Amino acid sequence: MALEKDQDSNTMQWEVSVTLSTNQPVIGSKIFITETKLVNSYHTIGCPPPPPHSFVYTWYRQNIPCSVHRNKLATVQCTSCVKLNASIEKSYHCSSKCFSDAWKKHKRYHRRAAQDVSRNSTDNQQDVKKLRSSGSWPNLIEGSVLDENAIMVEEDNIWIKVGSSNFYIPTLSDCDFRLRLHSAAVDPSLGTRLSQDNIVVTDPVIKPSHPPRKMIRLRNTLNWNLKAQSSNDVVFSVLTYNILADSLSTNALGYCPNWALAWEYRQENLLDEIIKYDADILCLQEVQCDHFENFFEPELKKLGYSVMYKQRTGYGLFLGESEKSTNHGCATFYHSKLFKEIMKYELEFDKEASSVVDALEPKIKFKGSHRLTSKDNVALVVVLESLQNGSNRDAFQSRICVANIHTHWSKGHEDVTLFQVVHLVNGLEKIVQSQQIPLIICGDFNSRPRSDPHNFVVKGRANCISEKANDPLGIFQYLKLHHSLSLDSAYSSFLHSDGVEEQRRKMNSQTSEPAFTNFTDKFFDTLDYIFYTDNSLIVESLLELVDLKSIGNIGIPSPTWPSDHIALMASFRLRPPSHWRPSPPPFPLNPWHLAALRQHWLLL
Repeated sequence: MALEKDQDSNTMQWEVSVTLSTNQPVIGSKIFITETKLVNSYHTIGCPPPPPHSFVYTWYRQNIPCSVHRNKLATVQCTSCVKLNASIEKSYHCSSKCFSDAWKKHKRYHRRAAQDVSRNSTDNQQDVKKLRSSGSWPNLIEGSVLDENAIMVEEDNIWIKVGSSNFYIPTLSDCDFRLRLHSAAVDPSLGTRLSQDNIVVTDPVIKPSHPPRKMIRLRNTLNWNLKAQSSNDVVFSVLTYNILADSLSTNALGYCPNWALAWEYRQENLLDEIIKYDADILCLQEVQCDHFENFFEPELKKLGYSVMYKQRTGYGLFLGESEKSTNHGCATFYHSKLFKEIMKYELEFDKEASSVVDALEPKIKFKGSHRLTSKDNVALVVVLESLQNGSNRDAFQSRICVANIHTHWSKGHEDVTLFQVVHLVNGLEKIVQSQQIPLIICGDFNSRPRSDPHNFVVKGRANCISEKANDPLGIFQYLKLHHSLSLDSAYSSFLHSDGVEEQRRKMNSQTSEPAFTNFTDKFFDTLDYIFYTDNSLIVESLLELVDLKSIGNIGIPSPTWPSDHIALMASFRLRPPSHWRPSPPPFPLNPWHLAALRQHWLLL
């Protein structure tokens, strides 16, 4: 559509001067006009003042024409073209029918692109072009019909009208596209133009992001026996992150904009954040089954990660088929070039609780079953062997055990949370004792620092007093509330290191844990941890913590923080072996089953 021109060319002695608040628009952030002036086009001295006037503004968003029908706007994109780095211009179509009609010819582009990928592939990680943050372009146009006055064609560019005020707030649909502002002066009484359009084109709209978090090296690690350290030592990083399942995100509706809460938006931010951390081992919680299968698994496999996933069982929830796909669980990823899997265990705490329920008095067994076996939380445990070249250790001496857990929480069910943590650690203790290997336990424990579950892990015992309020079923008497593992919290190392004063201010010195890892409009505290055996591992560095100044004071998720939890990450070095050890015996098939049987036998 040609730009509207004033009928009276004599009035074109005036031109509009416009200044924008920024030329870099960001989704959710207002971009506005800071100054608008009407000045003489000829810039002559002594010219008369401008006539009475007002300003009109029109915002446009750049869009892309259909690859088949160049006069139509693209509303569908072939996502396979994007994934294959094919000719992107040929991936756009004006409708599903257009795409379907062109498919016979279009699939040739896929074949050529796949051949190019195969020909050019290397052992290095491939730079893969990500899909637009709005997903697969199912609907690029808001509204069913576009008025012709809302579209402007200029050469090969198509611009869609998106606003008509002195400011504009970019939305998810604007991501990656440029904005264009037309400003003109009009006679307020006649409505006629007094000037030509002033045109300002912005940079492409970007997603908001929080400042990058860097790894902080701990100075005290330099004091260890340097002779025992070498470039051949096994060093690796572990990240834990509760990513907030989409099915649980409605709790944030009161303080997080809807567009920033949309999974299509959050998934891209989560993936970008995880990729930037570049951890060797990833432990994610609240990963929905469909999001794992359709997004995280394929995207992280491209980056060289091997994957494993354990979905919550849904037992007692009576989930339909559609609901099962949105039930969440734990996902563990590890770089396949750095590690290989030796052994894997999956825990379903509803089934693991059966031995405790069997031990209860008959009159409370039904209540116990409902309380314990209806909580379908899970954990993933994997033993990995390092493949790092030049390791000066025997293969079994470069093994580590990594546990990923997300425990239950609901008010008044602290005994259930404690059971799940105790049961996990009791089984891990048997693995560590049998194999003499280091242990890392990551996850969302749904337990504050210095709570019974936290004390049990880091102090080796939980001095629980069984009372009706905290132990209504009397299950504490059936739990082994002590262990022999030398476990510590990785982030407590900040309090024992020099030169990290800024990080210490973000710690709770009373609990030796971060001030918070979970922040909503109703909760502010630490629930996430990385525990490790300090007699076999050394903490080399930690991902820096955040404070309210950097994260905001209304809660997360937000446009810049995609989850209600923050990620934690630690880099570890295997301690040098103190002495030669023989090859360990075979792994126990199910150390938790054996532990449960022993507990049950003790009660008979």
